[in-house]
Amino acid sequence: MFLFTTSSVTTSNCDTATEAQTRLIKQQPEHVSDCEVEVEEGAESVQLPFITTPDLPEDATVKWVCYEPSFRTVHMYENRSDQPEEQHQDYKDRTEMKKDLLKTGDLSLTLKHPKETDTGEYRCGVVNKDGYMLRVKRMKLKVKGNIRNRSSSTDPTPLMADQSV
Repeated sequence: MFLFTTSSVTTSNCDTATEAQTRLIKQQPEHVSDCEVEVEEGAESVQLPFITTPDLPEDATVKWVCYEPSFRTVHMYENRSDQPEEQHQDYKDRTEMKKDLLKTGDLSLTLKHPKETDTGEYRCGVVNKDGYMLRVKRMKLKVKGNIRNRSSSTDPTPLMADQSV
């Protein structure tokens, strides 16, 4: 599957839960298969996809975290609204989720202006008011460095090959 942004092409190798999987998993958390998403640094945005069953409980909490290379809260939705004060500063003003996400089951996260430092392993978890995990999805995001941005660096030091003999 290919996801297009206005400034680059994003590839995604992600599956969504099938109806059969959803029917089988009623009492335990739904673990959606891992996936990988790649995007070029400098793109307008990238989407971390997560589509699950609709009509999740209205009091559910949805939390996106990056847990590798370090733990950071990327986006949190609780009490029927986004909770920007819970977000790590690296993601401030760069994330958004769709409206009515609990009704539609579209828990995908849009990350604006992805940077190489956003590369890592991400997880989205959905927890009900009693603290029970309802849904979990893990994925890897790879933001490839933009060579054009590097060449415009102000570093005057030229790249040199190792000249030791």
